[in-house]
Amino acid sequence: MNIRRKRIRRNVKRGIIGFILLIIVSFVYIKLEHDTLTVVTKQPSPKPASTVRHAPIYKQPIKGSPLSASIGKKEKEDKSKKIVYLTFDDGPSADAAELLDTLDKYGAKATFFMLAPNIERHAEVVQRMVQEGYGLGLHGVTHDAHQFYHSKTSALHEMQEAQAVLEKIGGVKTNLVRTPYGSVPFLLDSYREVMESSGFQIWDWDIDSEDWDKGSAFVSHVINRINLLAKAGEHPIILMHDRGQTIKYLPALLKWLNDNHYETGNLDGSMEAFHFNCNNRCRPIDGDQKAKL
Repeated sequence: MNIRRKRIRRNVKRGIIGFILLIIVSFVYIKLEHDTLTVVTKQPSPKPASTVRHAPIYKQPIKGSPLSASIGKKEKEDKSKKIVYLTFDDGPSADAAELLDTLDKYGAKATFFMLAPNIERHAEVVQRMVQEGYGLGLHGVTHDAHQFYHSKTSALHEMQEAQAVLEKIGGVKTNLVRTPYGSVPFLLDSYREVMESSGFQIWDWDIDSEDWDKGSAFVSHVINRINLLAKAGEHPIILMHDRGQTIKYLPALLKWLNDNHYETGNLDGSMEAFHFNCNNRCRPIDGDQKAKL
């Protein structure tokens, strides 16, 4: 009987010990399983957006000094600077690439008032102008005064057509315009109003280089005019033309500007446009005027 009781007690002890060991093993297994799962699934917390660094975005540098100027303010705010605005009409011509090479050699900026057919004819040059950061403007389509100034809608439509062509070829839209032969005497006030209400900004000039007539003498003529305007505190806007003869003598002018510490800038839509005022001088174009042009 005693032997039987001892066996029972021994078996009970073994059962209790086995049960305790089972509980301990189970607890250890569950703990290890939990720790492993935590290690696998835990991810580092993302950095706040403000601390994430991005690759810097580099803008195209301004063309080389000393002739270059970045123009972002209205002209009246830049009186302390020696700035001139070189502008070229009627292009792009077959010589436009050489013109860009010349400007680039001297680090000069310029604004081009271009005709729609020439934009289409010399698309690669226009695209280069865009890439190199030159100022872009419109000069219409026909350059025929009688057609352009026939009515306020004809003037507007030519600029709108030229604008669309430039946007198609160069991928940019500009509102800078220069009318054929300048805005006086044929751009009547009503023509101006409809053009400006359509978003166009009219630009004339205060130095006519007369490069179409003077040959190499246009350089000294322009220099004399620059000196006169400098005394009045004005920033000259120089009218030239995209043509071989002008390009031939242009380096002499650019060198003089460089030597005299002038900068060049693009005309800009944020600036106050310079244009001629009618002052009772404007009149409709007619057949007699057409014959004189």
